[in-house]
Amino acid sequence: MDMAVVVAVVGPKDSYKTRVIELLIQRLTSLGLKVAAAKHVHHVETIDRPGKDTWRYAKAGASLVVAVSESEVALIRRGVKAGLKEVLNIVEGEVDVVLIEGFKSEVLEDEHIIKVLAASKVEDLRELLAKAKPPVVGIAGPVVQGLTNLEGLALIDVDRGEIDEVVEAIKKALRAKGAVK
Repeated sequence: MDMAVVVAVVGPKDSYKTRVIELLIQRLTSLGLKVAAAKHVHHVETIDRPGKDTWRYAKAGASLVVAVSESEVALIRRGVKAGLKEVLNIVEGEVDVVLIEGFKSEVLEDEHIIKVLAASKVEDLRELLAKAKPPVVGIAGPVVQGLTNLEGLALIDVDRGEIDEVVEAIKKALRAKGAVK
């Protein structure tokens, strides 16, 4: 398989982005697809835990630390300002679909990334719609409650788990890459 299908869920804080990604992971993995999820974490110096052995290795100068348990492998690269491209390189060949939360400026302008826009307020949604290059396949978040139809985009009700149209768009993109039938 060549590069995975990349789907970004973009929006401000408290707009149900994480819930949309959870729903997509559940649905896509139930179809037998391998899924990676990546989140850009703002304003955090380290995702490692200060005082733990892995943190101490990095503090001592290791540029790459790998933590391995019976059921997980974690890769921590220190001193690297990783963008979306680096994330995609890490997961290349490992998964069918990559779900992204964050990297807003990178994903909104990328025409190869499927987008779901999430918003709490109409103003936020308008701003996202103005900046997002196609393909945009769905709208999620509290703003959906006040909408009835929006340019043929799927309106995602996370409380009901209504995400079928987005899943279909992902399957269509996978078929176009020859990854699924």
